[in-house]
Amino acid sequence: MLDWIKKDHGHSDHPMRNPAEAAKLLAGMRGFDPLTALNELSAWLDAVKVIPGGDEKVRGEILSLIQEASGAHVSALLAQFLAPPKDQQTTRESDWNTLDKYVTGLAGALCASARNLLQQSATTPSLQPPGAAGAARGLNASRMLAKVHLLRYFSVPPMLWQMAYAVHGNAEKAGCATTPVRLHATHKTSTTVTQELLRMLMLQSSAPEMMPPGQIEAADRVIEQLGGDFTLRPHGAADNPFCFDPASGNPPQRAPAEPPDPDTGIRYFCAGTGYDALDRLYKQLAAIRIADSKAPGKDLPLHVQISAIRHLLAFWGEAPPYSPPARQPATGNLQVVQGYGQIWQHLSHAGSAATELALVEDGDSAAQAPETWALHDTGGNELGAEISKRSGDRARCGDLVGVTMHGNNECWLGVIRSIYAEPGRSPHANIYVMSRQPQAVQLRLVIANGEANIVSEDAARLFGFKSVRAIIVSDGAGESRKANFLLPPDNWEEGRVYEATIGGATHFLRSLQLLRRGDDYVRATFEWAEEMGAK
Repeated sequence: MLDWIKKDHGHSDHPMRNPAEAAKLLAGMRGFDPLTALNELSAWLDAVKVIPGGDEKVRGEILSLIQEASGAHVSALLAQFLAPPKDQQTTRESDWNTLDKYVTGLAGALCASARNLLQQSATTPSLQPPGAAGAARGLNASRMLAKVHLLRYFSVPPMLWQMAYAVHGNAEKAGCATTPVRLHATHKTSTTVTQELLRMLMLQSSAPEMMPPGQIEAADRVIEQLGGDFTLRPHGAADNPFCFDPASGNPPQRAPAEPPDPDTGIRYFCAGTGYDALDRLYKQLAAIRIADSKAPGKDLPLHVQISAIRHLLAFWGEAPPYSPPARQPATGNLQVVQGYGQIWQHLSHAGSAATELALVEDGDSAAQAPETWALHDTGGNELGAEISKRSGDRARCGDLVGVTMHGNNECWLGVIRSIYAEPGRSPHANIYVMSRQPQAVQLRLVIANGEANIVSEDAARLFGFKSVRAIIVSDGAGESRKANFLLPPDNWEEGRVYEATIGGATHFLRSLQLLRRGDDYVRATFEWAEEMGAK
């Protein structure tokens, strides 16, 4: 196939001259593995460059076919970056480089072709519709490229923002930025150049550095679904919470308190009526089962989708939900353990050597040695640190960490609030310290009504049946916030009563409201309770 497209460009049936022939060849790639397909399609992008400028419409049509042919392969390759890497994934970096190279080439080729068509449409009006469609495809590919970077917490390259703003500017100048077009002939729904730019802007404005990759993917799907409701204000209007400078290569940002001079060209935008639609979607997903819902994608866990939408509701609002505290430079090392199970074991060992026999249960993984992360700064209840190379891509926003400061025996309980990475350098994490005195305890689910026919309450207490490992973040004593604790997801149920032995005395806890759901834990409020009334 590659030999055919590299030679004899003057033949009328050559795929670089005949979109119908190109479509036939590209259809044969459906059964390819993703890496092979993207490598071949990258060669197609190189071949497209030799099409004469007078045949820009043909170039645009073939680029559209290439983009459509690559969709499933790009999604399949991208999916592996939604989960933490496995130890044997030695090709992860090369896979990402292949994906990045292809999507970078595709976005660049689509945007360049679209700009040529839009400029030529000034003298050839018939080129305006394909120019608008090409611009929408180019911005769609640009958003995909942005997501490829954001999933690894890399910043979106300034050149990509420059290119996206320029394409939209060309479409506005040609008078077709809001003209409905279909990205591909097989698509049933239409979009516009402005809508595609807004989708890209809203993805960046969603604080992706504070979401795990699965939530970023879920957010992008929601943005795809609601993008038609987003709003771009006309030149001179400064009444929306977000803005961007189309003459720069800077990403969009929160609008300043004092609007700039209208002559600066700054454009304002927001979620528009998409915010209300997002709120309705959140209520639907929170109320009904995934099998019955119209969720953005059933391949993503329901709790990931709900968390992503809750995050968007917060960060799309008029006021920012989070302001980073003032930071002071700091030096030293942090000893860090990751993951709920590992943290529980670490806290238990640190709390009492006498509990050692109780730590070993079926399915327990061996306790791992802490990693060393370099401390960079502190501020409020946050620590800034450079993640060790050993962690690599395993550290994600929302992950629990147990942190011990150098020279201190206390183990603090934290959660990674945000991550920022630069290619070739270790990522930087901001850790929110939830508790400086967390307690690792073993709870027992009190036998509820209707369960006594399975095992009696006395037998359950005697043999430790239904034992649950929990971490008490706050017991509520002398604190303004409610008592709350962490549990494995399978062991939490609203209203459930648990028995605990703390300080030699028996106590009962009743779970209340779910606060947060992570991959390996839930955080919920609880109250101290009497045993009677157990659910």
